[in-house]
Amino acid sequence: MDPGRASLTAMGTALMRADHTRTAREPLIDDGWGDRLVSDSYRSQLREDALSALPPEVRERLEALEPQELLGVVLRRHPSYATIVIRTRCAEDMLALAVGRGVRQYVILGAGLDSFALRRPEFAHEVEVFELDHPDTQQFKLARLAECGSSSPSGVHYIGTDLAVETPAEALGRATFDPLQPSFFSWLGVTAYLTREANLRTLRSVASCGAAGSELVFDYGDQRAYDNPPTDERSIRIRARLARIGEPWISGFHPARLSDELRDVGLELLENLSPPELHRRYCAASPDELTPSPNHYLARACVRA
Repeated sequence: MDPGRASLTAMGTALMRADHTRTAREPLIDDGWGDRLVSDSYRSQLREDALSALPPEVRERLEALEPQELLGVVLRRHPSYATIVIRTRCAEDMLALAVGRGVRQYVILGAGLDSFALRRPEFAHEVEVFELDHPDTQQFKLARLAECGSSSPSGVHYIGTDLAVETPAEALGRATFDPLQPSFFSWLGVTAYLTREANLRTLRSVASCGAAGSELVFDYGDQRAYDNPPTDERSIRIRARLARIGEPWISGFHPARLSDELRDVGLELLENLSPPELHRRYCAASPDELTPSPNHYLARACVRA
C-alpha cells in the first residue's frame, strides 16, 4: 500500500457491503456505512481504477452512466463482490455463537472500514472491540467518522499497526486486551496481501496471545491460483490493477494442507469452507444470485489448549 494513503481495497470492500445492503432483494448483511465513510475523492479514484481494468468496449458503455450508477455496476461486476458479502455474514454468525459461549473480546485484524462497532448487533453490546489496521487507513476512518458527525463508539479500541512487520500480540500489548480471557479474532480480506511468512507469523501470534479456546475466522485464496497465473483477460486485468495501486495479491494457502499448517502454529482447524459450501450455506435459497469466488475459502480455527 502506498505510504500516506488509505487502502483503496478497504474502500471498495466497504462500498460493496453498502451496495449489497441497498440493492439486494434479500440482503445477507445490513451494513450501509460504506456509503457514508468513503469520500467523493476516493469514489472517483475507485471508478477510474475499476474502469481501467475493463475491456474498452465495456468501459465505453459504462462511462455513459451517472457516476453513482456506474460505481454500483462496477462493484457488482467485481468477482470478489459476493465473497465479500458472504464472508462478512459468515464471520458475524460465528462471532455470535462465540459470544453466546461467553466471549467478550473481539479483535478485528486489518479492520479497514469495518462497521461492526458502529452498528452493534444486539448480541454484542457488552463486547470490547479491538480494531487493528494500518495507521493511514485507520486515521482516514476516524477522520471520516468525525466529518459524518459520528463519534467513536464506547468499548472500541483503535490500534494502528502494519501487520506486515508487527504481530497482533505486539500491537494488542499496547491496549487493554486481556490475553487470559477467550477472544474472537476475525482476519478478512488480508491474507492475500501478505507474504506467506507474514501470514504464518500472524497465525502464530494469534495462537500465542489468545487464551485457550479463542477462535479465529479468516479467508484465503487457494495457493494453486497464485502458483498458476491467470489466463483469462478479466483476471489478468484485475491483478494488474491491484499491483498498480500498490496492493497486489501475493500468497494463499493450500486447502488440503491447512489443518497441518495451523497445527504447527498452535491452532486447530474447525471448519474450512469451500466456495460450494459457502454457496449452499448462504446463497442456495437467495434470489440475488450471489456466487462466491472460485478458489476462495473461509476457515475457522481455535487456539489449542
